[in-house]
Amino acid sequence: MHGQGVGGFGPADIERRASELARIDNRSKVTEEDRSRAIAELRALHLPDTVNEDADSMQSMSRDPSDPMTDRGRQVPEHGGDDEKAALEQLALEGVEEAQHEQMLEARRSQARRQD
Repeated sequence: MHGQGVGGFGPADIERRASELARIDNRSKVTEEDRSRAIAELRALHLPDTVNEDADSMQSMSRDPSDPMTDRGRQVPEHGGDDEKAALEQLALEGVEEAQHEQMLEARRSQARRQD
């Protein structure tokens, strides 16, 4: 969020995002559809790229059950080369989308303040 990493999400996060979605749609009441969309968005932010990605890396090298679990790390994708332009375009697009989202929220807030 806002360029910072996020941990897991809880009910308060779901309600906050559902409320944002309702305000963006110019509604004051949150619907179940808003909550479903919020959950889907938050899950998309937190899902790992592969299922059980860490399952193999946490296994001990030996078969001795008294050996502690170890994390041997994981390989990360390389950035640069031919994909550098695409990565920069994607980064710029994400920035534009976040700015548009913030503008929509601020417009709804200012509209609500004018109505009060």
